[in-house]
Amino acid sequence: MIDGFSTMQIHFLNPEYLFQKIYEFVTGIALLPFLIVGAQWLLAFSERISRTSFFVSLLFCIGIGYAILRIRQIRKKEGDAFAGLAEIAPVVVEGEETRPKNAKWEKVLEHMLSPNAGDWRLAILEADIMLDELLDALHYRGDSMGDKLKKIEKSDFTTLDLAWEAHKIRNQVAHEGSEFLLSEREAKRVISLYEEIFREFRYI
Repeated sequence: MIDGFSTMQIHFLNPEYLFQKIYEFVTGIALLPFLIVGAQWLLAFSERISRTSFFVSLLFCIGIGYAILRIRQIRKKEGDAFAGLAEIAPVVVEGEETRPKNAKWEKVLEHMLSPNAGDWRLAILEADIMLDELLDALHYRGDSMGDKLKKIEKSDFTTLDLAWEAHKIRNQVAHEGSEFLLSEREAKRVISLYEEIFREFRYI
């Protein structure tokens, strides 16, 4: 008895054995009556479902469909954005640094090493030009930098507030010229704002 029970236990723990038994059961009965009975059962079951359950299920289906549509839209938007970034992406020099180099950004940093306040102003102006090129690559259109920034959603551009702050100071530098007092500390702070923006999009 124990041996027989153990043998039965081993059989039921064997997936191949279970599959074989199920297959023998299904193929051993007439298929058409089985389908008819199954269809009748499904029909009876569906009639028991309340209208509330139906509408809840419908809402879930609509929600799933909307989620799939939004995911596709987001992926397309990201694809378009990265396609634009590829056109202005910095060149990777193998064997020198693991971080890609951006020649324009390297020039900005060189200006910041100068003891001359005029070079600091130039660094801010050039960094702002880089920001404008980045926005173009991300397909934000407008007649001015301000117009482009207004079209950006914060969820798509987490450093948007930094971009506004840096650009406003750039405007003061450009319009007021030497009358705008720019300390080295402030210039470095502004450049760090641009740096954080560029690093978000791996522009530098």
